[in-house]
Amino acid sequence: MKLKGWSALASVLLLTTVMSACGSSNDDNGGANDAAANGNAGAANNGGAASNGGTTNEAATNGAAANDGAANAPADGGAKNDKEFTIRVGAWFLDERPYMVQFKKSVEEAYAKLYPKAKIQWDVVLGATYFDKLRAQFASGSAPDVVFYQNVDFATAGNLADLSAEPWVARLNDGGQKDFQTHAGGKTYGVPMGLSIGGGVWYNKKMFADLGITAPKTTQELFDAAEKVKASGKTPITVGFKDQWTAQLFYMNWLNSYELGDTTLNRQIYDGKVKLNESPVIQKVYQNFELLKTKGYFNKNAISIDWPQSGQMFASGDAAMIVQGPWMPGANADNIAKGGFDKFDIGFFPLPNDEGQVAMGTGSNEALGVNAKTALMQESKDLVNLITSPEIISPFMTGDGALTSFTDVTVKYDDPAMDEVQAAVNDSTVMATTLPNYLPQSAVTNMLDTLTKVVSGIKFNADDLKAAQSSFDKDKGTVTAPAE
Repeated sequence: MKLKGWSALASVLLLTTVMSACGSSNDDNGGANDAAANGNAGAANNGGAASNGGTTNEAATNGAAANDGAANAPADGGAKNDKEFTIRVGAWFLDERPYMVQFKKSVEEAYAKLYPKAKIQWDVVLGATYFDKLRAQFASGSAPDVVFYQNVDFATAGNLADLSAEPWVARLNDGGQKDFQTHAGGKTYGVPMGLSIGGGVWYNKKMFADLGITAPKTTQELFDAAEKVKASGKTPITVGFKDQWTAQLFYMNWLNSYELGDTTLNRQIYDGKVKLNESPVIQKVYQNFELLKTKGYFNKNAISIDWPQSGQMFASGDAAMIVQGPWMPGANADNIAKGGFDKFDIGFFPLPNDEGQVAMGTGSNEALGVNAKTALMQESKDLVNLITSPEIISPFMTGDGALTSFTDVTVKYDDPAMDEVQAAVNDSTVMATTLPNYLPQSAVTNMLDTLTKVVSGIKFNADDLKAAQSSFDKDKGTVTAPAE
């Protein structure tokens, strides 16, 4: 994985913008798998984790961090072990799903070895209400000692303790080290509890094999593959742009790769040096969509159906490709089962640029931090440290369908499509920020309105983006650009 030091990772990059597009429900993440399969796109994107249809996992156990040894011991060598206290852990997603129940049990058992007289109190409020409550608790000084959270603002507001010196920090992999939610100002404020991708192209392997198509590695190869599929009588790419977040996911993922030719573009737009309607890079991606439309590579009802309907079209074998997030394997398996369709294996490839370069965004969904004002600072750090041990966090990542954020934690998937996702991330440049992180939502909406027009058959005109630029100029004050 080649990391570009453009800035901090943008709050799960595209995932965060998708969450925004879906209303930022901050629903419980495990619901992402079921929600995506059942068509609840907002929950699916908010969860951000890959639904992989029943994964198994193998955790690497090398090194002291994998054991209950020194890495997980209290800093004072155990002098506090006789202390009797209750430590509170706040979360919005810890429900009664088996892997969540096992996670809590494993944490309690491991913590009891360090502090036999301690009690863990799980303060769980499912859904978006949790975040409103957590902000109020931080303001009043009553927040839990250890908190699961989303959004780096909790760190930059001074709510979270600096955990940069904790032993697990050195174990973070490249994606974990650059995760936007858990890092700010050169410091580490939280544990990325697994990584997720912004999205990419999922394809019907049987259909590709029957037509002699290999996974495209350039934009032209994608067009060539689409032409072969069209000639066979099938729809090359199904989209459900009635759900605008799917349009954003598609466009921004493709734009990521094209921005590799101009890695300062987002900042230039924010600084007013480049206008949205004047950027050749931004225009190029719109032109790609226009070509896909004029060539007949999209389903004819692309802008009138939603994500669940596009997913059904893919599952039925009527379409060869669909651009979606990492929940697609599980969602597709569920759609096939419910629809009685013939089973088929799916593959994955990221959206490339003309030269075959690929940029992918990865970031955490759940982050785990420590209340900066807790009276149990060391005890809280010890609890977080235990949670990062492979034997505890790896099953959690498996249940979440997440990619690993640690060098010594391996997640092995039953669905080989997820291995292709991991390989794609390893071979890609991980973008540090995406365009929507520099734009007010009004400008993003204007850009997506233009995209919808293009996919409906209206010829792309760069002047159509003047509305987005106007919204940017008007509402720029509502956006704080990611730190460089």
